[in-house]
Amino acid sequence: MNHLKSIKTILVTNTRTYSDSTSVAADLAELIAKSGRRVLLVDTDFHRPLIHQLFHLPNRVGLADLLSNRKKPEGLMQCVNNSKLQVITSGQTPRHPQELLKDMKFNHFLQSQKQSFDKIILHGPPCFHEETATMASQVDGVILMIHPGYAKSEISRAVIEKFQRTGANIIGIVMRDQPKHTQSQSAFIKRLLTYDKQTRLSSS
Repeated sequence: MNHLKSIKTILVTNTRTYSDSTSVAADLAELIAKSGRRVLLVDTDFHRPLIHQLFHLPNRVGLADLLSNRKKPEGLMQCVNNSKLQVITSGQTPRHPQELLKDMKFNHFLQSQKQSFDKIILHGPPCFHEETATMASQVDGVILMIHPGYAKSEISRAVIEKFQRTGANIIGIVMRDQPKHTQSQSAFIKRLLTYDKQTRLSSS
């Protein structure tokens, strides 16, 4: 992260529906905030919002109200643990979440908050939702959680290709539900990184 100071907005997404009550986005936001940086954590997963549960926050209003022009960002931010970490929960589930997150208002919101925060971390919906690719193209970097014990490397490669077509910048991969054997883990990573390198070379 020290070498990626220009990356201020980061989307964390998953190749499958979140199967537990943890969030890499939340962990990352807390870690960066503890280092003294100002961090905004936003729950953009309207399908299965999780951030308010992790931090025991009310979720009566949130991002949905902002994107529907009912609230301003300052009125939605909730301070967590210390003043360095601010959280915007998802709010009530909108009828058409993909339309809200594809709207330019979301991009304007991200750009405006760059002036106030060192990092903006988005807890995103799984990558198979339509709005996730749109958000991936609007942020500075994407962290992708993959599940080699659940999906074949070809599926994860297809996800990477989908994001790269939007111009998204994948800055990290988190492996969850790893194969039992170290040899299988190494083979999966090698195939994935080789594919990513080839894709970048062919598109440059």
